[in-house]
Amino acid sequence: MSGDYEPTSIVKLKEKLADPSVQKALKGFSKTVQFSLTDLKKDYFFRIDDGKLASLEKKKEANANIVVTIEDSLMVSIMNGTASPITEYMKGRLKIKGQIDDLLRLQKLMS
Repeated sequence: MSGDYEPTSIVKLKEKLADPSVQKALKGFSKTVQFSLTDLKKDYFFRIDDGKLASLEKKKEANANIVVTIEDSLMVSIMNGTASPITEYMKGRLKIKGQIDDLLRLQKLMS
């Protein structure tokens, strides 16, 4: 990801995945996550291995375990605690696809 502007939400997600307390909470969690930032028309594919960021690519991957579709600014607001993920999901501004167990674990990244 060299030389390319990274949206604030992606930077924040990488910081979260580097946090030892988040890594501990996600221990045993090995999944792929697709973030589609609708306002920026950009897609980011995360590979998480045992709670740690294994890779990050700027691409759309059809076979991700979890797919999150959201605006960059709204994702930042959720991560800062100024917006509720439940409320935004109910409004249709946050769309998430995946197994419920995976989604519950993923909350650690978005809070």
